[in-house]
Amino acid sequence: MRVNYQTNAGPQFRVLSNDQLEEIVQAVLRVLEEIGLDVHNEEVRQILGENGASVEGLRVRIPSYMVKQALSTAPRSFTVWARDGDAEKNIYIGAGRPYYGPGPTCPNFLDPYTGQRREYLRQDASAVAKVCDALPNIDFCESLGTVSDVHPELGATYEFAEMFPNTSKPIVAWSYDWEDGEDIHKMAVAAAGGQKAFEKRPNYIHYCEPLSPLVSNEEALNKLIFAAEHRVPLIFTPCPSAGGTAPSTMAGILTQAAAESWMGLVVAQLIAPGLPFFMGGVVSIMDMQYAVLAYGAPELSLLQAGLTELAHHVGLPLWTTGGCTDAKVIDQQAALEGALSVLFSGLSGGDLCHDVGYIESGMTGSLQQLVLMNEAIGHTKRIRQGIEVTPETLAVDVIDKVGPGGHFLGEKHTLRHFREFWAPALIDRSKVDDWEAAGSPTLGDRVQEKLTEILDTYQPPELPEGVPAQIEEILAAAEARVRELEIKKGGTK
Repeated sequence: MRVNYQTNAGPQFRVLSNDQLEEIVQAVLRVLEEIGLDVHNEEVRQILGENGASVEGLRVRIPSYMVKQALSTAPRSFTVWARDGDAEKNIYIGAGRPYYGPGPTCPNFLDPYTGQRREYLRQDASAVAKVCDALPNIDFCESLGTVSDVHPELGATYEFAEMFPNTSKPIVAWSYDWEDGEDIHKMAVAAAGGQKAFEKRPNYIHYCEPLSPLVSNEEALNKLIFAAEHRVPLIFTPCPSAGGTAPSTMAGILTQAAAESWMGLVVAQLIAPGLPFFMGGVVSIMDMQYAVLAYGAPELSLLQAGLTELAHHVGLPLWTTGGCTDAKVIDQQAALEGALSVLFSGLSGGDLCHDVGYIESGMTGSLQQLVLMNEAIGHTKRIRQGIEVTPETLAVDVIDKVGPGGHFLGEKHTLRHFREFWAPALIDRSKVDDWEAAGSPTLGDRVQEKLTEILDTYQPPELPEGVPAQIEEILAAAEARVRELEIKKGGTK
């Protein structure tokens, strides 16, 4: 029997020691307690003040005991459920496995058939959801864009309404404020079978984003309150850029990002102790030449690994980033940057890895990139399995049986184990004559062929009976709400 040894779920990429992680924790607590954040939400300021925080105008300083209490009540393990009951599509947080999916809010979209850059449309949300549902290595769904062809205040509502019928995988939803967050929740609850049933088996996660540096805005906190009051698993993730909206040092940006996220943690746990909460942080550098958040930078992978280790050090799951690129088209740069960030996200063990399919520094969403990264994720998941060492896998008896100069093709041992090899879906390993006979297709050609096949033929699981009609009622009520608001503001009827 082996004793006093550590086992890992698979190969791991570590960048910080436990001592360094504890130093960062102490720095985060100092920022929250001594510097504080500007909190642009009166209800949240009141909640924090009544529970021990110092409130002076907008500035709120949170003592370390409040943070530690919140960390103690937030769960490390929980499940987000597939809406159709398929256990293979559930997300089991806490098992040491990363899950991958797209990101939201890109204003532009690569047309899935022509590859032309254009505005993101309502119909694109259903296409994204269908592709997410069909790809085996994409575990959750986001929209890859912001709907532009509906009322501006209803973009997130229509986005969810299009995604929900076209995938049964868990969805990460976002909203502008309380009202459209409520629209989204009504749809999810309708499919779950009511609020109580939803609380037992939540089928979506709500995404909130404060501002950097050190600002929690009104809308983000309204969404946080709604999620907490309705027991919706919650992500609270800033998006600081090193040298722009955060310090240019790696430890500095990690400290600030954690402080911004943990403020949301404290509020969420005060409202709803035990609420599933993802510490977040889309952390990378500002490219000083082009003034963009660099999605393909090596620092992104380095920082996300550090943030993952920090989150796990304090017992929180992490919302991380990968599968994205600064490339403008799906080319060698897109493949290189996307695959490397997927790999390091997998090796560092972040719980939910989003923004798969982002190109152009997060300004454009691409289903072509999503399909390409599905292959990279499969490759990474195989690496994460590591190498099993047992008497069976050491295979000394088989090596002895075959002996020098033999081969293993006819051995039962080979038959038992060769199916464990990763089988690529798009990467080509054929002989050059066969490849040329097939028309010499590039990887980009195969990506487009796979994407077109899914869009043209894939049928996602249907919603429960009666739910589509309820969604239409919710959309009609939302339209009436914004019309009434426009009338009150003196707008057109």
